[in-house]
Amino acid sequence: MGSDSLRRRLPPVLAIGATLSPAVGIGWFGWDLLPLLVVYWLEAVVYVGRCSLESLFAVRPVDDDYYGLFLPLERLREKRGSVRVVEWLPPVFPRNVPFALNGGWLLFALGTLGALIMLFARPPGTLERGTLVGIGGATALVVGRHAATLLESIRSDRYNAWTALSPFSRRRWLAVVIVAFLVPIVGLGADRIGLGLTATVALILATKLWYDFLDLRTPDDRPTDPQRDETAIDVPETAPLAVVHTDGRGIALDALVLGAMLALLPPVGFVILFSSVAVGLWLGLPAGVATVVLLVAARAVLELPIASLRDGAVEYRVYDAAVIAYDTTLDAPQWRLPRREITDVRTDTTFMSPLLSGAVGTVRIDCADGSSRSLSLVRNPEAFVRTLSVEPAA
Repeated sequence: MGSDSLRRRLPPVLAIGATLSPAVGIGWFGWDLLPLLVVYWLEAVVYVGRCSLESLFAVRPVDDDYYGLFLPLERLREKRGSVRVVEWLPPVFPRNVPFALNGGWLLFALGTLGALIMLFARPPGTLERGTLVGIGGATALVVGRHAATLLESIRSDRYNAWTALSPFSRRRWLAVVIVAFLVPIVGLGADRIGLGLTATVALILATKLWYDFLDLRTPDDRPTDPQRDETAIDVPETAPLAVVHTDGRGIALDALVLGAMLALLPPVGFVILFSSVAVGLWLGLPAGVATVVLLVAARAVLELPIASLRDGAVEYRVYDAAVIAYDTTLDAPQWRLPRREITDVRTDTTFMSPLLSGAVGTVRIDCADGSSRSLSLVRNPEAFVRTLSVEPAA
């Protein structure tokens, strides 16, 4: 009983300590604005990182009608199943990866704001040795607070009722905005007009402390974000008539081409354009061009693990009654198509087929309801079509 009580009390205690530590730095150690900003920016990074990590563990799928701002890697939203990466952590659901990475846009905005403030506003203060020790202590409290909250969430199994949107509640984002964006603006304004930093930041500290209490007192096991029920897919216990695998080389080539194309489109294209222009103005035109090449190449390479996660372990199983896409890594069926609903099956070549000696192609399946499925980059597609062309057993 005592250990359970301690676990429940530890996050609030650490939260209060993390919130009040900048006030101690200002009042006791004479901090100016710069070390205060560093502490709050580090807290924002840890906060967003914890929310992104927690979203990976959410069991309930997000409603199909939800589209977040600049949601990356949307193709992973259809993935079913989970995999346990670390034994003591809950299993990770690949379909939650897009929502976890969506927090990166906030960190990008925070980094941009920090760079502009450091380059042009030049906040008063220094990062001497004694100040860095104080910043390290405050950061340790922040990390400890969020680690304790994460462990308590794991112990209580609250992720079973969550979707990937649950960690990114409105009150949490507002707390990050207060920490990361309001403090620099108010602090710099106070410095410019000659107001005392302590009195000015006191209001922000009080507001953030109130939000910390609200965050800790509001139950997280009853999310209100949009979610949907996932229909179970029945997999026959009998052996399939045929099994067709995806081709690893084809998936890799397709991922590189797709990643390079996505790098030139918004929103990633805007980031690359902004970064290359900034580097070009700072270091010259060759450096700006090199920045474009490196960032496009990096985005293309980033698509490799995404494509491997989505299609690399998928095999298409043909049974008497249905065709089932099954992910062997996640050990979960992805979709099921009754054979009686299939009206047409045909092969189609891809632009990479000549590079793969024609052994890889796409199978297109048309259904009676007007829908269709495209099985991309499968090995020996002609044999797969012949198998599906045989009438299923009654």
